[in-house]
Amino acid sequence: MTKAYEGHEFDALKLRYEDQVGLLSSLTQFDFKIFVAFFTLQLVMGGWLSANPISSCTVRVGLAVIDVVLAALSVKLLHNQHCRRQEVADTIKNINTALGFDEPGVYIPGSSLNPPYKRRYWFMWYWVGVVVSTAGLFVVLFRP
Repeated sequence: MTKAYEGHEFDALKLRYEDQVGLLSSLTQFDFKIFVAFFTLQLVMGGWLSANPISSCTVRVGLAVIDVVLAALSVKLLHNQHCRRQEVADTIKNINTALGFDEPGVYIPGSSLNPPYKRRYWFMWYWVGVVVSTAGLFVVLFRP
């Protein structure tokens, strides 16, 4: 059985590359939206609680539980996005290798077209932002 891309390998790689680069961009934008939405909610809720202190311990604990659940969901979404982004980056790296972009001398004498790949992880920084903002809200919620 012949493969659909036979004789059109370059076009197949190009199509896959464009698809993966677009997906990577979308994933990055979605991460930023998740983080900004969560952080904005923390700031709004913290500001509102600062101006309108709640005396009921039950209400404060309830708000704290809701906030922890929102933080956990945000971290889980961001972690899933992080894992998916690694898969997409690996696919792009494989395409670059298939096209010879990593092999010295193919496109540029004595050098490869792509610099050595270094992965940069953002998930930890999102996680730090979620934890710190949650802790800040707890300070506002349970201040004396």
